[in-house]
Order: sequence, then C-alpha cells, then structure tokens
Amino acid sequence: MPIRPENRARYPKDWALRSRFVRFVRARGLCEWCGAKHGEPHPITGSRVVLTTAHVHDDRPEASSLLNLAALCQKCHNGHDMAARRAGTRERARAHTADLFAVRAMDGE
Repeated sequence: MPIRPENRARYPKDWALRSRFVRFVRARGLCEWCGAKHGEPHPITGSRVVLTTAHVHDDRPEASSLLNLAALCQKCHNGHDMAARRAGTRERARAHTADLFAVRAMDGE
C-alpha cells in the first residue's frame, strides 16, 4: 500500500530494504497468508499480484520489526487493513467537515 506523505517520516530510514527482505527473501515472492505468487494472476481475483508489506499486529509505521511485518497480496492486505482504513477515512472526513465549519464561522456565516 502506498505510504501517505504525512506518514513518510514515521517509517524507518531502511524501510525499502526491510520491505524487500520480507517480500522476496523471507516470503520468497509469495503472500504469507494465501500463497498467491508475486507477478502472477491471483488465484481468486485473477488480477496480477503485487506483494506489499503489511504491519500485522501494530499498525503504527514505527512498529517495523520483522516480526510485525508480513508479505501480503493486495486481497489479503486490503482485508487486513479494512477496518483501520474505514476509521481513517471517517476521521479525515470529520476533520475536513470541522475545517469547513470553522471557515464559515470566520466568514460570519
């Protein structure tokens, strides 16, 4: 999954190396949860598999020990992150709405 620009500084400096190690050395190019192979069609979805590195127990970017990381296909990673992604989307929407009301209040509306 892409790293949000506002979170980039929270990742360790060697994130690219850790991510590559998890995906292609430890997992040998296979999703660690379903076994889908990187670059091949996914056995369920049929889309080309792109392995990503997921935080599985602690989702903070700083929690990047190899024990907390897993190589996952898009399907598994999206399923794992679904609840947190929904919560983040709701939080960003609330913050945006609050900003809109603050601007209107400053304009005297």
